[in-house]
Amino acid sequence: MIDPAKKNRNYHIVISAFVLGFTSMIGQVLLLRELITGFYGNEMAYAVILASWLFWVAIGSYSASFLSSYIKSPAKAVGTLQAVIYFILPATIIASRHIKQFMHIQTGEIIGIIPMCISSFFVLAPLTVFFGGLFTMICLFPDREEQEEKKTYAIGAVYFWESLGAAIGGLVFSFVLVHILPAMHIAFLMGTVNLAVGIIFHERKSFFFISKAILIFTTVIMLVSGMIGRVDQWTRARQWEGLEVVAVTDSIYGNITMTRIGEEYSLYQNGLFSYATRDELSSEEGVHFPLLEHPAPKQVLLIGNGMGGSLGEILKHPGVKVDYVELDPKVVDVSEKYLPEKYIKPLRDARVDMIHADARWLVKQTQVKYDVVIVNLADPSTALINRYYSLEFFREVRKVLNSQGILALSVSSSENYLNEETRAFLRSINTTLREVFTDVRSIPGDTNVFLACVKRDVLTYDYQVLVDRLRKRRVETKYIREYYLPSKLSPDRIRYIEDVLSEKGTLNTDTRPVAYLYDIVLWSTHFNTVFKNFVAKVQHLKFHHLLSLPLLIFLGGWIFRKFSSTAPVTLSIVTTGFSEVVFQLIVILAFQTLYGYAYYKIGLIMASFMAGLCFGAVFARRIISNRPADVARAYKQAQFGIVLYPALLPLVFIVFRDLSMTRQLVGVFATVFATLPAIAGFIGGLQYPLATHLVHSYRLKGKGGAAKPAGTLYALDILGASLGALLTGVFFIPLYGIFAVAFLCVAINGAVFILLYPAKLSPDV
Repeated sequence: MIDPAKKNRNYHIVISAFVLGFTSMIGQVLLLRELITGFYGNEMAYAVILASWLFWVAIGSYSASFLSSYIKSPAKAVGTLQAVIYFILPATIIASRHIKQFMHIQTGEIIGIIPMCISSFFVLAPLTVFFGGLFTMICLFPDREEQEEKKTYAIGAVYFWESLGAAIGGLVFSFVLVHILPAMHIAFLMGTVNLAVGIIFHERKSFFFISKAILIFTTVIMLVSGMIGRVDQWTRARQWEGLEVVAVTDSIYGNITMTRIGEEYSLYQNGLFSYATRDELSSEEGVHFPLLEHPAPKQVLLIGNGMGGSLGEILKHPGVKVDYVELDPKVVDVSEKYLPEKYIKPLRDARVDMIHADARWLVKQTQVKYDVVIVNLADPSTALINRYYSLEFFREVRKVLNSQGILALSVSSSENYLNEETRAFLRSINTTLREVFTDVRSIPGDTNVFLACVKRDVLTYDYQVLVDRLRKRRVETKYIREYYLPSKLSPDRIRYIEDVLSEKGTLNTDTRPVAYLYDIVLWSTHFNTVFKNFVAKVQHLKFHHLLSLPLLIFLGGWIFRKFSSTAPVTLSIVTTGFSEVVFQLIVILAFQTLYGYAYYKIGLIMASFMAGLCFGAVFARRIISNRPADVARAYKQAQFGIVLYPALLPLVFIVFRDLSMTRQLVGVFATVFATLPAIAGFIGGLQYPLATHLVHSYRLKGKGGAAKPAGTLYALDILGASLGALLTGVFFIPLYGIFAVAFLCVAINGAVFILLYPAKLSPDV
């Protein structure tokens, strides 16, 4: 007969583990989106945020496992931690919106990589420590109450339900919550769910039960009255202190903020500057240089940010038709609602075809041939924008240009002197353009305008030719005129920039987005030289130097194996954690490159990984329960899977990039690509319960239970993932590329596989 009390406790375990995973996934995606906005949309922040998140989860899990023997009532510990999450999750959202104030960074000032690391590290610490500790506390239930041989099986169930909760949380966020609720509302909603679950661990009429019930009721009142909405708007405004915030909204593609100073309106996407209405010089330079260089432009493709004035400048040229591409419809909606009429009027011009699509997808699909293609975007400081400065994109553009077609793009530079960081950045763009186009010219200034043409003798530095075309077309301009062009195109300035660019730079490609690292190094020099100097040293390391890392791992594991037979298992948990976060980053960056909106699918990408963990955990539990003698063999097979997966990942990327069917069914294939982490998740979900069983049965049986090794291994797994996120996202992928990093994972996990295979991993084997 089943003990009713034990049955209820089993329900408590399932619900608590599920809600932990559900809340932690939604919290992680929420804070990724919030901090990405504060960090100006930079995907390097994905790695920094994940590294900080995972590090503190590991600390929380290990600390709780260390304290597990002192916990008398796991139920009270779990209920208390869930109540704490109610307060900490919204507080972390608020803190993430005040990072600039905490770091004494002015509104509009770009956050350097070191302040980015420091701020995310401390802002995320309280919440993630409690998430990590809560997992270990939940593991105490079966550890205290199950028979010895069933403990690791039951702890595997905790891992399964936590992973299932995370998977469903990612899906619910991606397909429901992000569409209907602002971030602060979601945070309070998740806190309330944790309070409701925490109530079951307390007796009715107890102080904790009554206080939690009052908090739940109060939260409902706050939601209905709009108080939480007002808090959300106030904290949003604090992100832009010193500016008048005209509008703040979230779309599926990111956060959109419009600010105003006097009569000048500025629009930001994910914190990254998009356009300003009174930046007439940039609008004129970015548009009129390429259009005047072309002898008779008729068909123009404008990619991004047309409402700041660029679209209106294009329409000044007679007979021109414009395809204007803007991915996010809400950018246009917000602009139409708040901008003065003169900036919106060009959108209603019959010569303008407004297209809401990913511009790279459009370029691959279109049958239209263009005279001029203008990339009107910010510097390639993010992987999303970098994909419009890559070798692959330039090749795609060349195919849609007419015989005298021109590609134009503008990047930040310096008027008279270029430091080494700026030179490396400009050389990378210039060298990449020259790989594709016959003639490439550079017009220097605070904004450097690159012009690339498929045919020689089209582009010219002769300002008189441009002035004559300006007059002939009767184009009225404020800056690009007869008195401005002679200075802008003076022989001395042209000679200087050409001398700088005569030196070959590093190719910028989709799989090795080095220009985006160069750009980050460039703006980091505005704050300090620490990051710049570190990158300079790292750049001298060749990829073959990194291959010493698998060798060191193998030697270390071989030495420790002499002291403990399960040392290779422990080591493999660390390297698997390292590798699996690398796989997620590769998929995120590859998805961003292929489809251009990872921000939209980030929840799905993470959910697919957690779904894989669930299935892996189920499979592992069956092995532990039905075939315990096969645990060691299954673990070795899982390790072989983690060796094989990164070898296949680059091939999948190539297929999704080049297969023509993926262009026609882009939505379907984007969703399929986002689910690739499920395979890696399955392997990780299989390994963790098996590792817990092996370590417990061999080393710790009867010495502290299974919760302690479960918490320790969980912490090591997360710690390896934290290290992988930081090193790979910040350095390895930009410097060596996706393919090289995938091969490094093959080598690292292969070294551990060799250590595992001859080892006697448990007394039963």
